[in-house]
Amino acid sequence: EVVSVHPYGVKPTGNFYMDTTKPGFLDRRAVGLGSYLRQVDDQTVSAIVEFLSPKELCVLSVVSKALYLFTQEDELWKYFVLDRFGGEFSFQHNWKSTYVHQCHPHFPFAHRPIQVSFFYSDYLFQSWRCSSLNVKCWADAPDTIDRRSNLSMEEFTREYLVPNKPVILTDVVTQWPAFKEWNEQSLIDKAGDTKFFINSNVYMTMANYMRYCRNVQEENPMYLFDHYYGEKAPQLLDDYSVPEYFSEDLFAVLGDKRPSFRWLLVGPTRAGASFHKDPNHTSAWNAVITGVKKWVMYPPNVTPPGVHPSEDGLEVVTPISIVEWFTNFYQPNKRPRTTANNNACNGKGAKKEFLECLLRPGEIIFVPTGWWHTVLNLEPSIAVTQNFCDSHNIQNVLDFMRKKKKVDLVEQFELQLQEIRPKVWQQIQQQNNNRNDNGQNAQKKTSKPLVDKSQSNFMFDF
Repeated sequence: EVVSVHPYGVKPTGNFYMDTTKPGFLDRRAVGLGSYLRQVDDQTVSAIVEFLSPKELCVLSVVSKALYLFTQEDELWKYFVLDRFGGEFSFQHNWKSTYVHQCHPHFPFAHRPIQVSFFYSDYLFQSWRCSSLNVKCWADAPDTIDRRSNLSMEEFTREYLVPNKPVILTDVVTQWPAFKEWNEQSLIDKAGDTKFFINSNVYMTMANYMRYCRNVQEENPMYLFDHYYGEKAPQLLDDYSVPEYFSEDLFAVLGDKRPSFRWLLVGPTRAGASFHKDPNHTSAWNAVITGVKKWVMYPPNVTPPGVHPSEDGLEVVTPISIVEWFTNFYQPNKRPRTTANNNACNGKGAKKEFLECLLRPGEIIFVPTGWWHTVLNLEPSIAVTQNFCDSHNIQNVLDFMRKKKKVDLVEQFELQLQEIRPKVWQQIQQQNNNRNDNGQNAQKKTSKPLVDKSQSNFMFDF
């Protein structure tokens, strides 16, 4: 990894001890932050600075060089832009320049960073490092997910759907009109002035968002992640079709009351999705039209490092960005594809192996129910994804929805299945009966009274 010089001269904290012997050395942080702020960590200083207005930040930036550095963080100015202008802005290479341009369109502002010597901060340096790192450094690891073509429905079901095993299909997306037609300009032409949801909780036209993608370089880029795109721009749905492998869609019985299930995904390099399991324990497919995506997947019984799910599994906290996860935790698989794939799917291996791949244009990946996965754009990318509930994962879906206390939706779902898909409903009932029988048998085998019944009427029976 080759890391260039920070634009403001910030260095990692470890350099402090080597630089103390240099001529003219000055502890810039201690001098510039004053007697109070010098005692707290840099993350706390940044949190305090966040309470200031743009005008107050500009005033603070001329107090000292140390404070100047804390007032230049791009995430600060990103918040100001989105809070004031929503998605109605023209991105100008960085967020501070964008804010100034939106407030004063005719003001000839060109931000030129001031170089600050002898300032050391892992916090400030890491954020910049993640925004400037060449993420293609993670493209060389061998793929450990099967790539298949010409699969029959029976083969797919037997080898991947029933075993709950990921697979990449290489001969599906290439048949879609979307694969031949979609690109940056064609999406702008097709979508017109339609506004799409961006994961920073704003809405932008396709043209405006694409302009942002062309110019941005940040650690956490905004991601077009819209699940109503089919309703907003129905012509896009005409350019592809759901593959037969994923055609069973039991949530369809709910009509327009079904949970969100399809998304248009557009984003620049470094955009993507942090570790998660797909909603409602559904399975999913993700098809890449343009660009390359890095996928890392962990089996359902293995929690990825750096990820902190709640005890019931309903909430997930990943306190770092996707790029930072890769820099801190990712180590490429070195095993052959078949060995790593089998070990991961079976939960075997001393290191609890994960699966990984590059998903390229024209490829589609099957994401089985319950699998942890994170996705990182190594290039600007356009993709579509869809979640589905079929007869193989229906029990997992119902169990999860009950746990999440979606009582009304579960009851309606079950009623509709009884009416529209009676065979599937019979299958669910049979599975429930089998689980109850197995549970009772297991209890009979394992339960042991802790007190002899002949000696007392009181007993613990677990």
